Amino acid sequence: MNYYLICPVGVIAGTQDELTYSSQAELLPGEIVKIPFGTRSKIGVVTTETTVPGFKTKAIQESLSIYLPEHLLEVAKWMSAYYATRLPFVFQTLLPSGITKKRRALKPRDDSTVDRKLSSQTLTADQKKTITAIETSTQITHLIHGITGSGKTRVYQELARDVLRQQNSVIVLVPEIALTPQLASEFLQLHKNVLIMHSNLTESERHQNWLMLLGSKEPWVVVGPRSTLFAPLTNIGLIVIDEAHEPSYQQDSQPKYNALRVARKLADSTKLSTKVLLGSATPLVSDYYIAQATNSPIHPLSLPTKTRHTSIEIVDIKDRQAFGTHSLFSRKLLEAMNTAVAQNEQILLFHNRRGTARMSLCSNCGWSAECPACHIPLRLHQDTSRLQCHTCGYTSPLPKVCPDCGGVDIDFKGFGSKRIESEARKLYPNLEIARFDSDTEATQQLQHRYQDLYDNKINIIIGTQGIAKGLDLPHLSTVGIIQADSELFIPDYSSSERAFQLTTQVIGRAGRMGQDSSVVIQTLNPDHPAITSAAKQDYSMFYNGEIEERLAERMPPHVFLLQITGGYASSTAAKSAAIKLSETIKKLYPGIFVRGPAPAFHEHRGTQYYQQLIVSSNDRSKLVAIARSLPSRWHFTLDPINLL
Repeated sequence: MNYYLICPVGVIAGTQDELTYSSQAELLPGEIVKIPFGTRSKIGVVTTETTVPGFKTKAIQESLSIYLPEHLLEVAKWMSAYYATRLPFVFQTLLPSGITKKRRALKPRDDSTVDRKLSSQTLTADQKKTITAIETSTQITHLIHGITGSGKTRVYQELARDVLRQQNSVIVLVPEIALTPQLASEFLQLHKNVLIMHSNLTESERHQNWLMLLGSKEPWVVVGPRSTLFAPLTNIGLIVIDEAHEPSYQQDSQPKYNALRVARKLADSTKLSTKVLLGSATPLVSDYYIAQATNSPIHPLSLPTKTRHTSIEIVDIKDRQAFGTHSLFSRKLLEAMNTAVAQNEQILLFHNRRGTARMSLCSNCGWSAECPACHIPLRLHQDTSRLQCHTCGYTSPLPKVCPDCGGVDIDFKGFGSKRIESEARKLYPNLEIARFDSDTEATQQLQHRYQDLYDNKINIIIGTQGIAKGLDLPHLSTVGIIQADSELFIPDYSSSERAFQLTTQVIGRAGRMGQDSSVVIQTLNPDHPAITSAAKQDYSMFYNGEIEERLAERMPPHVFLLQITGGYASSTAAKSAAIKLSETIKKLYPGIFVRGPAPAFHEHRGTQYYQQLIVSSNDRSKLVAIARSLPSRWHFTLDPINLL
């Protein structure tokens, strides 16, 4: 008889992540089996062989004859330890749903590419230098700091070409599903086996893709979001993380992890000299600092592949003379838009807030429409005549009178992408206008209309942050940032960085084919470093100021952070429990720094009131220990990218 430690997959009670089972047959680490678990069966992963236990064990029911690759087994154990999360949750993320089901063969979905007229432009000196440096380096992680339009994708392609020649596979991570067709098209120029993995696939499609990759002896290029890291490839030679600054690479549900950190561990576990490329025009301040501190390679691409003539102007929203008769579009922006229309070129209008208006207020008594569960302002969606909570999804009809005083003078303050779309349609009724945000119908989302965008069949593009991420549109010549301050108003240590990133990235969408282009940045804070640095396209200017501010505030990358949040039935009970927890942590872990307690960003949700503690330390292991010892009703995030 053989005995093994097996980790059940998914939610389990108790504190043990691995349980002992017996088997007549010999099993291997990573083997996926079916095990008895209480009164039912569960899927489990064999983690290691063990000695004969001093207690009675149950036998496994069957082996599925499927084996998780050795490097993924190692990564799973590391994630559990590094992020203080239970191993069953990690395996639930690594394995496809319905792994025991018998599937009918499916035809591959043909949604991977668009028709792009790719140029055969020769490599620039910067690109050649970067490619050579990475190919000859023995280090794993490489930060490619390339300005927008400098040809980072071409560098990825050339490095991938060599990896594929060696019969090894390439993983390409993208922050948005909308970018998968664009990047898949680029890599299809190199290799026939390109697979897109994303959340719109059915359970059956995800399962069959997983099995296909698991059993494949051929090299693949797999393109997709952060979970693509867990594709069961056995021969990974290169991992590319495009737009590496994006917050979507941080998973905010269990298991909470950062794809950049996991990619580094994955590369180290493959034993194939796998390299990780972090590509961005606006690298995270923390990543840039760490790269400098550890002497990890930073490869600058400081010139665009095509000469660009972009006019960038800042308009102070407080200067009403700059706006004339239109409240949303300044004179300079309207002039630039009219020029683009006359020349049959595309316009992009960016505002990182969706909906029509941000607040609904009674002018008579001051009543404000709030979500009954989240207690935050409801947003107006004029096209559906409803108010909606952008946190929980609650909706209600648009009130005709104030529910408190019966008054009819209800004002709608602020604006979102739907209001911008409405105003643009009034100005240009004969143009094709499309809005892309999370309210857009599924069939009209950006990834489904990319070909129309690329072919200039859409004249005016309106949207939120999704349109700022890596879009390469040859006919786009005019960009209007309607209000560049939206991120600056958020009370968080990373708000300036996010404002700088979004503004810089949106500017970079214009004039990518070398044509004259125009960018107008409308802002309430024309002198803010995030705005001025972005307008100058000067990363160093922003970074130097921001890193000093982070040092003064004891924020990452100078310290490690642990965010702790707990909910109670009353604000008094929540604060009392938070004070008690804070005192306990300080007593048990001298030398750490605790901020709070303070109300969480969304303090009142449903029937619960939430308090928050922020624990910082130079020793991350202390934060892991604190996270593992928290009372059950307290939740935590290690290395949070923001404190909201």
